[in-house]
Amino acid sequence: MDALNVITDSLRDEGGKWLTLSDRVAAIKVAAEQLHLDPSAFFIGDANVLIHSLAYNDFHTFMVAVLNGAVTEFDQVGKALRRIADEYDRADEVVSLDLNEIYKA
Repeated sequence: MDALNVITDSLRDEGGKWLTLSDRVAAIKVAAEQLHLDPSAFFIGDANVLIHSLAYNDFHTFMVAVLNGAVTEFDQVGKALRRIADEYDRADEVVSLDLNEIYKA
């Protein structure tokens, strides 16, 4: 019977990609947090300055929250993949048996 082979190095590599992605998104989140605009930035010659400013602020808050969630989630995915690889390796060490040494016909 063939053994199930899990390439744990690939799981660790994939986990590293997610951790790197988390770091990259963290830098974007920091930059996005600083993108504040005064209401005067939305003046286009009409009385809707406040409406446009509030819409921008709502969208800005939403995007920063999304980016913050991505940082957290990507980090968790990366760490989970590495833990899965560790658990597969640990289980292989425990379960690995040479059946020919146990039973000889």
